[in-house]
Amino acid sequence: MTFTGIVRGVDRLGRIVLPKKMRIAMGISGLTDPIEIFVSEGGIVLKKANMQEGVSGEIRCLDKFGRIVIPKEVRNLFDIKSQIDSLEIYCEEDTIILKKYQPTCIFCGGNEGLITFKDKKICTLCINEIKK
Repeated sequence: MTFTGIVRGVDRLGRIVLPKKMRIAMGISGLTDPIEIFVSEGGIVLKKANMQEGVSGEIRCLDKFGRIVIPKEVRNLFDIKSQIDSLEIYCEEDTIILKKYQPTCIFCGGNEGLITFKDKKICTLCINEIKK
């Protein structure tokens, strides 16, 4: 998986801050716009709720800091641990997608045998290739 968005940590209460630029792009304004949260193959999906069309997931609102609580059942489903794991946040059409962040090699995109060098992740295979 390649990096496609912003990475944010999950706080001890299971909240994550949705970036202001994404909230504006999605037309989510303030504390009164309900957000629908549901699960798909792509990860955790957030969408501005449309009560006239009906909703198929849980409804939550942002707090005054732009945070939303990811339901505990959803965090458990994706094995997201508060204060340990981070989520990758990106937009697709009219939705915001959250996925558990998995660091990858900056060269090949692999996620096994990663070593950090100057804040960059590099896998041992690429390191061996560079040495040649």
